[in-house]
Amino acid sequence: MVAIAAAAVVALSVVFVVVLRICGLVRPFSVPTAAMSPAINPGDHFVIERLSYLVAKPQRGDVIVFRTDEIASIQERAVYVKRLVGLPGDELRLSNGTLYVNGRPALFHNRSGEIQYSTITSGRYLARETETVRVPDEHYFVIGDNSTNSADSRLWGFLPAKSMLGRAVFCYWPPGRVGSIQ
Repeated sequence: MVAIAAAAVVALSVVFVVVLRICGLVRPFSVPTAAMSPAINPGDHFVIERLSYLVAKPQRGDVIVFRTDEIASIQERAVYVKRLVGLPGDELRLSNGTLYVNGRPALFHNRSGEIQYSTITSGRYLARETETVRVPDEHYFVIGDNSTNSADSRLWGFLPAKSMLGRAVFCYWPPGRVGSIQ
């Protein structure tokens, strides 16, 4: 009896995921770069979901997937994965590896622990430790966890809210990295 119940739960779960995929609310994805390493490594395959953003706004710390079509300074149209660090209206500053949001340290973590962010001297935003930036309405500020190897909002500016595809939630390949994305 228990085996039949377990098989029924698995079958219903598979049907549920297939329906969500058909409706476009979950989607498989992979990334070719190390900009989000170690949260997401080159070659990782993971699932993004859109369901939560239908009922709630994105949260600071979410690992998001987005299109670059609406970002004027990016010539090549692509899909990127970054960590959302600034919400509309937030004031941001980088100092000694720490990101400050509205004057308070914002501590984000991934598989390796606390994330340290670096300034990019050639960047448009947060290029110097004394610089602050305010995120405009209907936009977000995103940075790769591997910030020394990431083209992100520090270089090309703010992410329009309408460009967001979803939230990266679960790595399913390779087997040694299976689990939720932090």
